[in-house]
Amino acid sequence: MKILFIADVSLENPTSGSEQVLYQQGKGSAVAGMDVYAITRQEGLPCLSIRNVVGVTEGVFGASAQAVLTSVLALARYPSKLYTCFTMDIPFRAVVSHQPFNCFVLLLTGKLKNAPILYVFHSPSHEEYLLSHEHGGSLRAFPHIFARRMIERFCLKKARRIMVLSEYMKRKVTAIHQIPAERIVVNPGGVDLSQYKPLKDRQRVKRDLEFPADRIHLLSVRNLDPRMGLDNLLKCIRILKMNGIDVHLILGGEGPERHDLQALILELGLSQDVTMTGFIETDMLPLYYGASDFFVLPTRCLEGFGLVTPESMACGTPVLGTPVGGTREILSGFDSGFLFRDSSPEAMAHGIETAIGEYIGYDKKYNDLRFRCREYVARNYSWQRHTNQLKSILNEILVDQEAHLH
Repeated sequence: MKILFIADVSLENPTSGSEQVLYQQGKGSAVAGMDVYAITRQEGLPCLSIRNVVGVTEGVFGASAQAVLTSVLALARYPSKLYTCFTMDIPFRAVVSHQPFNCFVLLLTGKLKNAPILYVFHSPSHEEYLLSHEHGGSLRAFPHIFARRMIERFCLKKARRIMVLSEYMKRKVTAIHQIPAERIVVNPGGVDLSQYKPLKDRQRVKRDLEFPADRIHLLSVRNLDPRMGLDNLLKCIRILKMNGIDVHLILGGEGPERHDLQALILELGLSQDVTMTGFIETDMLPLYYGASDFFVLPTRCLEGFGLVTPESMACGTPVLGTPVGGTREILSGFDSGFLFRDSSPEAMAHGIETAIGEYIGYDKKYNDLRFRCREYVARNYSWQRHTNQLKSILNEILVDQEAHLH
């Protein structure tokens, strides 16, 4: 079966959650024997390129979020050109779209009129824009927000099915775009269980990574932007410190809030209690996960799924998280005691202190917890399970398409 992925991010070197989902779906489809193509965009790419990534023939073109006119011109030219190039011999049986813009252009030009579309909805495009531009002024942002919302709705209405990674996002799609619930399928994200696995010698890795000795090590790996709640996490560390809880936070990631967070660390007197690592390479992530005592997910809002949660748990490290979006669903299925009361610094400090008191210093109980984390993820959140369900949904869409034609 020849299928096409469409996305506003690229397949190569995935870092964000949406990029990882696209990568795993493309890779899994190719491994399953499908003839897989992709039309994608990549920030900063100087020209059009066709390349092979994990068995997927990817046509990728450059577009910058900062250069609106250039991006619009690229969208007007390249997706249609690539689609025509990829369908010269055999048409696509089905299309899987991630994000709205490339999909919107191909719909407008009539390229997708014969192939049924499965739309993978990660989060509302207009809400993401609003959260990343919340200091830019509402009047200036309004045209962008309105356009994103309408473009996304247009694509969703044209899709045969919509896939989301959590019940939380299913409710979002229904509420924002008035999509009937029966058209939406929940297919949770996953984790590469061969890459993310428990360490054989955690203490040695702690030393190798230069974790401060004789401390309880907390880890959070996030894009450094306001919705992630990292300022609240730093305030939480301050509360724990005042309560005499000897923790050290390793904070991984890059983003627009980096300088503000560095300033807050100094203001709160946490220079010896927080290490900002910057971006952590993918091959190093399992080491950071596995060596840490707890992972903390302090998200303030719009957590569609949160791949870091099953990744950390696959490495044996328990996750403490705010009851926001998909995090509530993942942790409730494991142990709701690992959910904070809310996203405030006080609630996080209470939850962390409780977990430390219950598990740290009780080696057998803590090791059993780490084992249960791994087992829970292996049962529920493998990428193999995710891509198997993707294949089933595509088959259902094709059956519906045949029935509709006849």
